[in-house]
Amino acid sequence: MTTRVKSRSKQDQDASDSRKAMRSVGGAQKREGTEEAGGKGSRGLKAYALLRQAIATGELKPGERVLENELASWLNMSRTPVREAIASLEAEGLVTMSGAQGRVVTKLDYQSVMELYAVREALESMAAGLAARNASDMEIAALREMLEREEQILDDPGRLIDHNRRFHEAIYYCSHNRYILKMLEYIQTAMLLLQPAGRVGTARRETALPEHRAIVDAIESRDSTAAEDAIRKHVRRAQQARIKLLLESG
Repeated sequence: MTTRVKSRSKQDQDASDSRKAMRSVGGAQKREGTEEAGGKGSRGLKAYALLRQAIATGELKPGERVLENELASWLNMSRTPVREAIASLEAEGLVTMSGAQGRVVTKLDYQSVMELYAVREALESMAAGLAARNASDMEIAALREMLEREEQILDDPGRLIDHNRRFHEAIYYCSHNRYILKMLEYIQTAMLLLQPAGRVGTARRETALPEHRAIVDAIESRDSTAAEDAIRKHVRRAQQARIKLLLESG
């Protein structure tokens, strides 16, 4: 396993900012390294959070072997909390068994990616429509703050990846529908298996911001149809960028 840099100060700051916004929208926000997979010991929680983040950022790549002893050494932990973390990741579908290789980070094929985006478009458009009807003024203000934050970090792909994920989660919470929220949490987990969004290039990062603004504008205007249309366009453009990336990478 290659050496991984563990500098996380900027990520920690962004996580703090996003947690404040998510509290404003009333979400039981997942907190990195502190509140995951309830019922396990604190070191198991920390191992889970760090490994999940490593998958999200591409430090642990799709298809890479998940070796308990190497991960324990990397995290400077005993094997027990790492074993617990791997079991949780496997339950979420982020880690799978792959024949003689053993456990690996799950790798989605082209068809799986297309199916994932199709479901994401349907569910997120429903969430945005409900958000236009149900979001409070405080929740909309929190979304506005997240747009301002996004503009400030456009040149930092690593921080933008995490912020983008939290922006979409905020919209889910604004729908005030627990069933949609649960389904979209599952979709968001699967999305972690894709290459980090920052790799689609500067142009896509810059076009995503006005698309996010259009979504929030529609929610603030209480126009559910416009909110649904805005997020559908956004997801389809993200899918197009992803397809291009997949084809270019072979």
